[in-house]
Amino acid sequence: MAEQTKRQKDGVNYVKAGTATSTDVRNTAPEVLCCCRCTGQEVTTLPDYASVPSYTGELPSPLQILWYAPKSNEVLRSEFSDAEIRGWIMEAANYHGIPHILLAIILQQENGPGASKTLQSLQFGERSLTTFLAIVDEVAFDIVPDKVAGSSSGFVNMSRKPLRNAATYTENYYCKKPMPSDVQYRIFGYDQDTRIPGDDWKADLYYAAAHLRELIDRVTGAPCHKGNLTPEQLKSVIGAYNGSGPLAEKYANDAMALLERAKSGAASLYFYER
Repeated sequence: MAEQTKRQKDGVNYVKAGTATSTDVRNTAPEVLCCCRCTGQEVTTLPDYASVPSYTGELPSPLQILWYAPKSNEVLRSEFSDAEIRGWIMEAANYHGIPHILLAIILQQENGPGASKTLQSLQFGERSLTTFLAIVDEVAFDIVPDKVAGSSSGFVNMSRKPLRNAATYTENYYCKKPMPSDVQYRIFGYDQDTRIPGDDWKADLYYAAAHLRELIDRVTGAPCHKGNLTPEQLKSVIGAYNGSGPLAEKYANDAMALLERAKSGAASLYFYER
């Protein structure tokens, strides 16, 4: 009588040790699951400043001359209309779900439209030089001291560390790139997400918006923040963009005073066009 290889007891099949076979598994690669804390669709609003009028006049600053910021697959241009620049600002703010007016006030603070033309030109030259040294540092393996290569530059006057931290924060918490693909690859398919301040001034706007999104989450204590910001929270976000200490406090106070004047019609937000 042949030896039984299977035996059943209480509805369960048992087999003799050494005679069982495992199921053939063809795909042995691990499955990677990604879990985002945020949806990427969160929107923060500022209802207290919804009445601030849109500005459509000229920018009192030589900002039409920018580094490498053409439209998709077109010949490199050196001049852009004020309306185009303001359009970029709104698009960057909308992408990161931050108040459009917040990015506009930061730009006005950083680009000194009330300064003399000489000072504006010197500021432009200084930032361009810093960007050039940062690019050299990137390709030449830290040949330029970090104090120089990592200092503030570009349209939004950000330094390298907070810019890169903001880009990483966007990827880790919101599971998206710091800029959409039609901005990232718009120059003949080359990647403009270099994370170098001032390398591409259109990309700079997305980095600044990402940083402001990070600061909003930090100030409110609510990652993935959505809903209204209070004036007090707004002031804290603006101050944190500048840094900390008395100078950051003054920076925030000046910005809030400008917002109030713009709200009453006594001042203009040159970078704010709906």
